[in-house]
Amino acid sequence: MTWRFEYHETLASTSDLCRKRAEAGEEDRLAVVAERQSAARGSRGRSWQSGEGNLAFSFLFRFSENQAMRAVLPYMVALALRDGLVAAADLSGEASASLWLKWPNDLLLSGRKMAGILIETGFLAAGAKGLPCWAVIGMGANLWQAPIMEGRTLAALSEVCSPPDAQACAQAIVRAFDGWMERWQREGNGAIWESWMERAHPLGTRLILRRHGREVAGQFAGLDAQGHLLLALDDGGMTSVVTGDVICE
Repeated sequence: MTWRFEYHETLASTSDLCRKRAEAGEEDRLAVVAERQSAARGSRGRSWQSGEGNLAFSFLFRFSENQAMRAVLPYMVALALRDGLVAAADLSGEASASLWLKWPNDLLLSGRKMAGILIETGFLAAGAKGLPCWAVIGMGANLWQAPIMEGRTLAALSEVCSPPDAQACAQAIVRAFDGWMERWQREGNGAIWESWMERAHPLGTRLILRRHGREVAGQFAGLDAQGHLLLALDDGGMTSVVTGDVICE
């Protein structure tokens, strides 16, 4: 089944449009790209700035209720984002190696955030057409320019190549997502988590975890059997992280 693409000059939010369509019973595999967004959203209610020429993109797919799918979805879409951008930009060697995944689904360029993902899921009301669950995956990537944000240093793909246009990136990302979905169906969660680790920042990377108004620091120690982040704490302990903000020092 092919993806249906819509391209817009300006939208408030590509994810808001996809979500509205999902709740109205839109069919599977809708992809929406916008040149500009006026009210883009990031994770945890933060705003997201999508500058001229950057990627502002969301896609909708439907799935049967499956807890395993919900657990592995953030990793599959992160892999699709990275691999799609690598393919669209024809990156190899040092440039490709400089793109790292950060738990659970940020993309870093040389240690600085270059792209992020927002995942929203929901159910159709009883009796509505289509499958009972939907997911809207929103992606923003700094292709040509990194916005200026106080207290943060961001990156843009243009630092390592002449970026492809946003439409080409979006098309490559959904192709990569289809590939990872097929592999997950064949091989299960472990194959996805192993592949995510291969593309993540190195083991031992210094991380700060912020949650519940507190900060703890430690080193990246991989993923546990459920795909949760393992953080080797400075006090010698180990914690398994299910939710929270993780920052690379």
